[in-house]
Amino acid sequence: MKAGIVGVGKLGGTIAFALAREGPWDELVLVDAVPDLAWAQAEDIRHGLRVSTQPAVRVGTIQDLADCDVVVLSAGQGRKPEMTRLDLLHANAGLVAELSRNIARVATRASLVVLTNPMDVMTTIAWQSTGWPRTRVLGSGTLLDSQRVRVILADHLQVPTVKVSATALGEHGQRVVPVFSRTKVSGRRPTLSTKDKEEIARRLREVSTRIIEAKGGTAFGPAGATVELIHALIGSRPRVVPCSVVLDGEYGVHDVAIGVPAVLGTGRVLGLEEWPLAEDEQAAFEEAARDLKAFADDAAVLRKVGERPSG
Repeated sequence: MKAGIVGVGKLGGTIAFALAREGPWDELVLVDAVPDLAWAQAEDIRHGLRVSTQPAVRVGTIQDLADCDVVVLSAGQGRKPEMTRLDLLHANAGLVAELSRNIARVATRASLVVLTNPMDVMTTIAWQSTGWPRTRVLGSGTLLDSQRVRVILADHLQVPTVKVSATALGEHGQRVVPVFSRTKVSGRRPTLSTKDKEEIARRLREVSTRIIEAKGGTAFGPAGATVELIHALIGSRPRVVPCSVVLDGEYGVHDVAIGVPAVLGTGRVLGLEEWPLAEDEQAAFEEAARDLKAFADDAAVLRKVGERPSG
């Protein structure tokens, strides 16, 4: 199998390393606007592989993504401590649109996994730009948020994380929706007060900003979630994974990517599950969808203005 990673800075490089060590890959192609960076990442990864795991890791261009099974798009400006993910909309929209078109032209049988922030809007832009069916374009999205809420709940309840089953849907950002109505600890519904839920949701919204302030960016969490997503995507058995997919009427939403339970396998999104949500969760999800649609429409207008010929 062959995978490509476009944008191999701190996050893209960490993803590439995790894929090289954990994935069933014959070849990994690293693509970056700075060729020397891509070379350095490829060499560093090769030096860190297990003796028993030796995929070919090499530098390439967009043209070298031909025959890829999966392409990961993580290029673009990253978040700074004072920024929200949506602050990056104008900075990254044009780049994601251009790279997605170029990837689609070459990697004709791949699926595209988007990490560039704001991730849900960028997944929508990538879907629009590739012209591919929504089953081939997805964002890592709330899979990472789901892992974060599991950790926060485990700390709050003072239990091992492995005993907690929890999911977050909605936006990968401030409008994330922890689904407390489906949360279980050791197979049972935990007792959580309204205050508990508000505190857990607040910590979930703020945790990435705190990490960025302390160490300059997130890497291990997004990389781990992305590798898990890709393993589910290429697996032979269907798995339900929360991630960002363009909706076509599910949850009452059309033509925008948002975090939902998706059935992944054999290299594609096989379907979506529509979970019954608590009233407050449904309202929060719908609010997130409306805002994401507005941001996506705004990005589309900006891209059209930018593409107008001068004079």
